[in-house]
Amino acid sequence: MRTLLICCLLISLFSCSEDRMAGEYGEEQEFSQDFVPTTTPVHVLSNNLDIDECFYENNFVKLIAYDPFIHSYHWYKYNEFDEEELISEDSVLTVSQEGYYLLNAEYSIPEIGNFDTTVFIELYHCPTMVEVPSSFIPNYNGQFDTWFPFFIGVSDFYVRISTENNNVIFESTSENHVFTGEYNGEKLPSGSYLYYISGTYRTGYVFEKQGVLELVR
Repeated sequence: MRTLLICCLLISLFSCSEDRMAGEYGEEQEFSQDFVPTTTPVHVLSNNLDIDECFYENNFVKLIAYDPFIHSYHWYKYNEFDEEELISEDSVLTVSQEGYYLLNAEYSIPEIGNFDTTVFIELYHCPTMVEVPSSFIPNYNGQFDTWFPFFIGVSDFYVRISTENNNVIFESTSENHVFTGEYNGEKLPSGSYLYYISGTYRTGYVFEKQGVLELVR
């Protein structure tokens, strides 16, 4: 019985260790309680061309097709079998799913007559990403002189850099405020520094990253 208990404890500790590793290196593990979805308007008939549009996961797209000369709207979505399914007959369609959509609109214009038009719409999720440079060389030659993460699809963030003794030497919440390798007007020596990055993607997921950057002179 005691041996079984010890084995269970070891398994439990090992599982917790794996969870910590996943939380340390993974992304998009938690959802922000302050997240407010946005709606992207797309005017489907503005140029009579097919639509290719990205939007962020957990948000919405409003497909707008109103025209006073249109008397019939038919919106379709292609299912997993590539079959058209009628989903709406309104002039505006709001969706939250990726996929292929189709609008068939029937016009009735005096002196011209009746005719219809078809627009194909592809909706997909915009990418989200945080890339962190591993090093930089602040030698003022115009190349790699500053250090800062590269954000795509991020709504807000916080960046902190500290020494190995946990003394904070840089903080930023703006891409206009980057790390130059200086602190209080003095050049910092070559070496390893610790970074911490947190923020929220436009999908509503929060992220955290931490690691080591090298300052090379």
